[in-house]
Amino acid sequence: MTNQEAASDEQFVVVEANSQDATKQEPSKPNDTDNTDQSAANGAATTTAIEIPPEIFLKGLTILSPRQTKSSKDHHSPPHESSNVAATLAVPLPPLRPEEPVASLRSAISEVIGFAHLTKYRLVLEEITTTTSSSSTTTTAGGGTNKKNSKNKNNNGASTTKKNSNGGGGSSSSTSQHGEHKEWEADNVVSTYTLDGAELATDKLVQSLKLGRAPEVVIGQEAVAAVGDANGEEKELELDDYGDLSILLDVLEKKGKVGDPVDNKIIIDASNFAIRVVLERYDVASIRDHMVRVRQLFEGNAPHLVTLKGEEDVKEEKKDQIAKKDEGDNGGDDKEKGTNGEESKGKAKQIELPNYPSDYDLSFGEQIKSGDLSTFFYLACGDEQSVIGGKGNNVGRKNGAGSKSTDDSWMDNNNNGKENKKSKTNKKKSKGNKNKSDGGAAVSNGASGAGVMKGNPSFVEAERSLYELNEATCIQCTVRHSGYHPPPANRRTLGDLAYIECTLPGGSTVHITAFPRGFYVNRSTSSSFNPAPAKEACYSQTLLDCLLQRSKPLREAWLIALTASKNRADLIRETSMAEDSITSLLRSAVSLFPNNNSGTAIGGPMTPAPSTFTPRIDSVVQTPSWLVPLPSTNEGTWEHGKMHGSNANRTEEDLMSTFGVEMKLGGMRDWNEEIQAAREMPTDTLQERLERAKFIHKIMSEFGDAALLGVKAIFDGFITPMNTHEPSRSHVYLHNNIFFSRAIDIGMDTFKTYKGDNAARKSASRDATNINLLHRLDMPGLHTLGMVLVEYMGVRFVCQSVIPGILHGEKSHTLAYGTIDARNPLKRDDEIHELAEELFGEICMVATRSVPTTPLTDERMEALKNSQVYPIQEEKKDDQTEEAGKKTVEICGPIEMKAILGSDKRKYLLDCTRLTPRDANWIGKESGGTGLLEADGKKHKTIPSSLDDDDWVTSVLRPELVANYAEMKVGEHRSKIIKEDEDLLKGESAATDDEPSTNDESESKAKRLADKIEKAEKEYMKTLKYNVNVFLPDMRPIQDLSKDAHEQLKKDEEEVRSIARYLWEIVLPKLTTAIRIGEEHGLTIPVEGGSLTDFIHQNGVNCRYLGRLAELAAEEETKDVADEKGAAKLPRQRMPLCWLELLECEMVARAAKHVLNSYMIEEGVPSAKLVASFLSAVVSTDEESASETELRMGKLHHSQVTLSDDDTNALVMSFDGVADPADERGRLEIWSDIEREVGRRFRYTLSFYGNAKSNESRARALYLPLLRRICQRSGIRLVGKRYDLGGKCLIGGSGRLTASYPIAPTDIVDILPLVKHGASVAGESFVPCSFNGGLGSVSLHILLNDVKMIYDAAHTRLSQGVELPIALEYLNETAALCQRVVETTFHPQIQKCFKLTATAYANSNDLDLALVAAEKCLTVSVALNGFDSSEAYNAHVAMADIYFSQGKIVEGMKHYRAVMFLGEAMAGPNYSLAALYFSVGRQYVEAGGHEDALRFYEVASKKRNQDRVIDGIIGRHYALALARLERFKEAFDCEKNTFNLYSAHYGEGHDRTKESAKYMNHFMTLAVQHGRLQQQKDKDNAKSSAADAIANQLLAAEDARTANKNNKANKRRTK
Repeated sequence: MTNQEAASDEQFVVVEANSQDATKQEPSKPNDTDNTDQSAANGAATTTAIEIPPEIFLKGLTILSPRQTKSSKDHHSPPHESSNVAATLAVPLPPLRPEEPVASLRSAISEVIGFAHLTKYRLVLEEITTTTSSSSTTTTAGGGTNKKNSKNKNNNGASTTKKNSNGGGGSSSSTSQHGEHKEWEADNVVSTYTLDGAELATDKLVQSLKLGRAPEVVIGQEAVAAVGDANGEEKELELDDYGDLSILLDVLEKKGKVGDPVDNKIIIDASNFAIRVVLERYDVASIRDHMVRVRQLFEGNAPHLVTLKGEEDVKEEKKDQIAKKDEGDNGGDDKEKGTNGEESKGKAKQIELPNYPSDYDLSFGEQIKSGDLSTFFYLACGDEQSVIGGKGNNVGRKNGAGSKSTDDSWMDNNNNGKENKKSKTNKKKSKGNKNKSDGGAAVSNGASGAGVMKGNPSFVEAERSLYELNEATCIQCTVRHSGYHPPPANRRTLGDLAYIECTLPGGSTVHITAFPRGFYVNRSTSSSFNPAPAKEACYSQTLLDCLLQRSKPLREAWLIALTASKNRADLIRETSMAEDSITSLLRSAVSLFPNNNSGTAIGGPMTPAPSTFTPRIDSVVQTPSWLVPLPSTNEGTWEHGKMHGSNANRTEEDLMSTFGVEMKLGGMRDWNEEIQAAREMPTDTLQERLERAKFIHKIMSEFGDAALLGVKAIFDGFITPMNTHEPSRSHVYLHNNIFFSRAIDIGMDTFKTYKGDNAARKSASRDATNINLLHRLDMPGLHTLGMVLVEYMGVRFVCQSVIPGILHGEKSHTLAYGTIDARNPLKRDDEIHELAEELFGEICMVATRSVPTTPLTDERMEALKNSQVYPIQEEKKDDQTEEAGKKTVEICGPIEMKAILGSDKRKYLLDCTRLTPRDANWIGKESGGTGLLEADGKKHKTIPSSLDDDDWVTSVLRPELVANYAEMKVGEHRSKIIKEDEDLLKGESAATDDEPSTNDESESKAKRLADKIEKAEKEYMKTLKYNVNVFLPDMRPIQDLSKDAHEQLKKDEEEVRSIARYLWEIVLPKLTTAIRIGEEHGLTIPVEGGSLTDFIHQNGVNCRYLGRLAELAAEEETKDVADEKGAAKLPRQRMPLCWLELLECEMVARAAKHVLNSYMIEEGVPSAKLVASFLSAVVSTDEESASETELRMGKLHHSQVTLSDDDTNALVMSFDGVADPADERGRLEIWSDIEREVGRRFRYTLSFYGNAKSNESRARALYLPLLRRICQRSGIRLVGKRYDLGGKCLIGGSGRLTASYPIAPTDIVDILPLVKHGASVAGESFVPCSFNGGLGSVSLHILLNDVKMIYDAAHTRLSQGVELPIALEYLNETAALCQRVVETTFHPQIQKCFKLTATAYANSNDLDLALVAAEKCLTVSVALNGFDSSEAYNAHVAMADIYFSQGKIVEGMKHYRAVMFLGEAMAGPNYSLAALYFSVGRQYVEAGGHEDALRFYEVASKKRNQDRVIDGIIGRHYALALARLERFKEAFDCEKNTFNLYSAHYGEGHDRTKESAKYMNHFMTLAVQHGRLQQQKDKDNAKSSAADAIANQLLAAEDARTANKNNKANKRRTK
């Protein structure tokens, strides 16, 4: 059996079993193209398990250094080295899958010492033949080297016995089969195998042209058989850079090496094979790529690996450490284990819980209310003790970014400082001997930062060491094109490709000539041009080795960088092993040192150390955080100039930017062809489906990045519009084969159903959402374009791939469905119509209906003719056109949808803006709507009286609502059939009373009834399809064209009104009731605006109903107040106050975004001043007076924690007398615009926000959550410092940067674009991204049905509580498949797998494994969504619960405190957190910390709980805690409240009420007794005090008499 047969059909095999319920347990695979699997899944055979094919691993592979042709000559050797034969380096590889891409091998090589600087090479497979000598091996290329080089076998072999002082890249060795490495030396950093002895392969093009004919293409076994040629010489087996290692399987099978499956794995020994690096010649493009690579190495990316097995070693070390710490290992006896267990229990009881100062606010209320965000991330991670202790970045100080740090040494390390420091170090080193000891000293000097890490380092020490090591890896060496570049014609004919100018450490400049074989030093200077080789040319195939030979200071600096890089890797590994994952993320995000990390971008390629300011948090969080913690400075504020250094490399890269156009791939990419070709890839086996999903994900991700860069180029003015003759607002652009257009109303000529720019923006968003749905359905036949929406500075761009032929005239493409021009009739292609009915009709429940062929009304057509925007065409009499206006055509889908047959003969679907009917609640009653919303407009001034708004034309019902309504109708139909059949059965049984039926007859009747019901349901489901073209404006009436169609339209409109009423009358009240009693049924209230939106969407409610939900919530609160005042019996549940607060906060945030967008459009350019003024107005209650401003500024100047006004305004050029819109708007105007927008969008009047609100209502306003949501939804990033939220503001009127308060323009870090991808996981939301790339990449949907199938199978088993091991295996396989597609663990689907795995282990009481999975879930949640996300909140809750179950109270407390802070910060003080405070208080009681327990109970008692009974339980424990501290009177008062609550809810006769009365009496008795004792004690103290006073008086009188006698005696003596 071959290896490929062992993993044979790599699809999931369905195994038969005897279980009758298996088909219900195992979900069928949706939309799978594998007919075998589909038939097996849906067949009559039952299924219980999915057999996962074994994975194949290749073990023992190594990577060998480049080949050599001859020994280096003395005159070509570096001046400090002797002539020696280059040694062969061997880098061991970990076990690899055959499908491992060759590109990933090249990426891994880039981190290995001796290989990192290689860029122009190919990889060749070699077979290693081991000789009898243990110290040497020989190799044969591809099998071996060719016979021409057989004489130089010692030079080309896999090992040499001769020691080489010039080991490659700092590693010389006598390599064995696995390549042992020795430590590098100070003068041993040049890779000798890149010098003049290096063998360079012939160019592939030259080889093919030299052949004189087309080469034979052979693959698989044929390629292996073709290795030998007719002359017996062996050819190279080259690895394709775009392929994988699967070809090696064929080679191994030919050699007879086949592994056996063990634990679902096949391990194949491939140690006799190696992958050889073969150097190639350069061209101009590869020279540029090589320069970029050398820059990356100099800017902090020095390699540190000598083997690629490091990850396994780290895992083994962790396992060993865990095993050593485990007290119950195999060597101990039972008695010792029992003793240790008892000791551990005793220690657990003696654990000291965290202590809090008496003045510390446990509820975080004051900190959140005051807007102190300096410690936000510490508290969000539960690192509260650092805040209390005052450690870390600005922790515990009043002004976060404005606090002075205890260590600002990083500020001295500017460019000049670095250069001077390096030069001084070099001078000191030059005085010593040039031996090994000096090299060691140099290494220790360069990487001394690692020394502080011995022992258990603190938070700050670890970051200080990491910062110093990062600085040591950065080399002050500039590599750029010379002023003499490009070469003149005469030098190009001599082979010159480029001229490079390098500024070396110490300030010297050297000029380099690049030619096809590599690099050498030429004789040019800054004033003269002479590209000839210098006397010491220092030739090498790589630029780095050329420079290393030339400059000793560079060699010393490179050696320091290598050592520092290794120490940095060790430091990161040690700290990661000593810290939990969340602490590591926190440390990297909030370090007091600036970001000088390299190669740490999440999910991106290797990146150099930034030469400009980049937030530290961006290296650990994929989605840009709205709040940015900044390093401290000496002046107390962050300064832009301190973090932005001069960098010629950065300047050159910016000038060379092509804005997404990849020149290597031939310039502009044909995105559409790539997308469609990827979708058409085969899907017969799992491997094929996996490759297809991986390819689609890669292309879609690159398309999104290219679209984002294209929008940036348009904003920067680099792209010329295609239609320059039209108005600017109508400009469209074509860049990189992506079509860019603004989402605006472009006029009447294009057929559409909406008017206005706002409706156009919403229509584009709906289109992207539906494109996302079609992408997920993955139905063959109909094709969709790649689509991305980018919103920036209030403008929304639509970015689409281009339909083939659409730009080349009408003859290149054909309109097959719908219409583009409003003047033309609708077209319908029968084949496309069938596909649409299959896609929309069967899956989306869209009805096929007749519509007029000419759909627009005569009035609209007349207005179109009279339009001045487009020329009026001459009318031509056409009988067919006139007849077409009276005919109808059947369509399935929105009437504005189009299908175009491209020049590639594919059918493309466009403008799919509506898959559900229009919402009848948002249509006026006169226009056919329900009229339920029109009454609100008569009550409030801010609410429009009419629903006649262009925006509501695009307002449709949610698909979840339509699906729920259909399920309700099916249930009613089922009940009706059952009732009719029951009546029929009763009649039959009454007629046959004398003849009793047998069991068989009863079973037969039941079976017939079940079959009848099932058949009736299927038939009824076919009728539940809805017309999506109802209530459209300007549509031609159909009653004159078809009476049947008119009657059907009336029925459709009534059905849509029924759905709208169902939403208003049932869904919304039911949702409000669920929130009220949700805690009783396990429903968790959303914790922030994003989760709130997802929650109501899942229930089929659009966000425009937030106002109605708020009205229902306010009514429920009014009922609660009335019940508490005079109800005979209080209900147990009451409406949580946080629900209304969250609803209003979300409404204000959404309205504020639209208002800010309108301001930005008016401004035209990014304006920090505008944004700061707007935010200051939103988070304030009033404006400052002049005296208040003067007083505040005086306090700020006195504290000296901020820059002065003059220094701040000196940051930019200001012009007197120039009007600025930001200066003209005050708080009153801004809030008036927001209130008006809330009234229009949500038909609601704000209660807590806005102008003219009472202090009582303003007290419930959530200013921090509101600021957070506005920043998230608008792409604004703020400095993490203290802001005076909820106070008075200062905005506008002065024209100065300091004119806004509490948020100043200098507090705005960045304004990011928002992206909505047509293939994203979050299909309906915009995600902030960065124009710089790599940050904020959207998580895309994994188009692999196997993932959903296996995950659903695992979820089904876990929900049923059966086959836990199989379910866990499925979850692991799901995560592995996802990771193989996206090539990273940071994906929402993987996060879901970790979450479900943790839940499964926790339910089975395997808490250790549950904790591991929960920690992974928390890490991925933070990396994907940020520290303050609902996902991170839920992950913290899971971690705390698991820790508490394990008895690890201290660790659990950390996560519980994070949950408490996040709940307060994202949802406000009224969020339901009382149970958490109560739970923590009980832990303090058990630990004996009654004072701290009392404080937590006090916070819990002040929280308004949703469940009144829980209030009673908290009150009881609070009273007991008071009693333990002998505060009996307070305990009595507390218990009295509990008694009153139980009496009002249960009645006085209930057991809980009676028990409370007993406690109350007991506390009363204790209070009386304690009072009596206190009174007696006071009396005794009073008596004692009186006696002491009398005694003191007597003593004073005696002292007075004695003094008097002494005075008299003295007088007598004097006389």
